[in-house]
Amino acid sequence: MEFCLSGGWKMDYLHFNKIFISFAVLCALMCIMQPVLAQNGTMTISYRGSGGYYLGDTVIFDGTDTVGNAPLLKITGPNLPSLGVPVYNLDGAHGSGNTISLNPDGSWKFVWSTARIAGIDKMVTARYTVTAFDLSDPRQTASVSVFLKKPEFYINTQVSPIMTGEYIQLSGVAEKGVTNVKIDITDSNGKILNTYTVPVSADGFFSYEVRGKIQPGQYFVSASNPAMKNTLRSTITIVAASGLTSQPITPLPDVTQSENLTAIPSPSPVLTRNVTPLPSAMPLSPFTVIAGLVFSGILLLTISTMRRNP
Repeated sequence: MEFCLSGGWKMDYLHFNKIFISFAVLCALMCIMQPVLAQNGTMTISYRGSGGYYLGDTVIFDGTDTVGNAPLLKITGPNLPSLGVPVYNLDGAHGSGNTISLNPDGSWKFVWSTARIAGIDKMVTARYTVTAFDLSDPRQTASVSVFLKKPEFYINTQVSPIMTGEYIQLSGVAEKGVTNVKIDITDSNGKILNTYTVPVSADGFFSYEVRGKIQPGQYFVSASNPAMKNTLRSTITIVAASGLTSQPITPLPDVTQSENLTAIPSPSPVLTRNVTPLPSAMPLSPFTVIAGLVFSGILLLTISTMRRNP
């Protein structure tokens, strides 16, 4: 059984039918697979240690980013927005994160000093999720869960770095029954630079503000009292007055932005970047595939009718 094509060429109808149907099925499969193949690159993240830490500890994260070149880190959990906030600023923009320095091979390391978190009072003893994602495609993520425990007694320092000459806010909670604490600020060699006696309220709270008239560098803060079982400790970092500037950040060319991104002044040495959510890839409707198959069937039926009625 055969029919004639223009130009005098002849082709077996059944053979043509098989070829056409195979081609139609192949096109449908390509349409279905296309959204999947468009997802390129991977994100990974892991932590060092047991996964359980006190607030005030330093947590180190490692990972890889082959999605783009602008990895970010955010945190979600109790008392925090569901979209997440920067790990160093719990009052930051929802869905944004702190930038991570990326190595040429796509690997990265992030050292998180939890004692320097802005808005740390929001945190409780609970399990939190830390998520890594890339600015070029925030939908590609990798997450780990860490358990953070809030100490019963602690001292917080104003989030570093602090410029020389600025005021430093020291606050915390001491054991009840203590009427005052002695706060010492020491250098890296253990030399005491300043000592302050700070009153403690009936519920154990204390707060004190000092002027940071010291040279740039890292310093250690401790609060103690002979009646206290443990000395409370924290750190501060002092930088030169010109050492903290805000630089514009050029958005990646493959990211759709409603406005240019700029560096948001962050209370940590790591910049915070806002993220404009990218539209999700439009899923292929099953009706599109069905319509394609129906069209193919109609075309075959038309060809068959033309063959029977030359």
